[in-house]
Amino acid sequence: MVHIKTSIVIRRTQEATFDYITDLRNTTQWAAELVDITYDGDLRLGATGVETRRRGKTEFSWPWTVTAYERPHRVVLEYGAPYPAIADFTFGRDPEGTRFTCDTELRLMGIRRMLWPLVAAEARRVDAAQFQKAKEILESQDTALHSEEKGAKS
Repeated sequence: MVHIKTSIVIRRTQEATFDYITDLRNTTQWAAELVDITYDGDLRLGATGVETRRRGKTEFSWPWTVTAYERPHRVVLEYGAPYPAIADFTFGRDPEGTRFTCDTELRLMGIRRMLWPLVAAEARRVDAAQFQKAKEILESQDTALHSEEKGAKS
């Protein structure tokens, strides 16, 4: 089993961060390797979906189920084959905004088990890059909102 934990502070409220990250229409803006996502309605306990991801020249489908949903604190997705995993997303208050953390356990099978150091390093790199992108998007929206508020007061 490979364990990957990534955390970043986003200068937005916990609720705004949770709502943006869990609104699956936004994921193609920030999620690395994501080509498409389909799901059965709003994200909630028991919701299911399928992500289409591209790794190099290869595309694969990755089904998931929401196994925990606690707005605005936590969402857990359990992924099936080809890369069984559990991704636990938590959102906590921080003096600078919201601490967004993803704690992932990948269950590697077959030959992939021998490659776990490489898989873990790549997953950490991808997570850090995509969470940085989400942070940039959310914080730029925050700046735009503050600019609008200042313009309205003038």
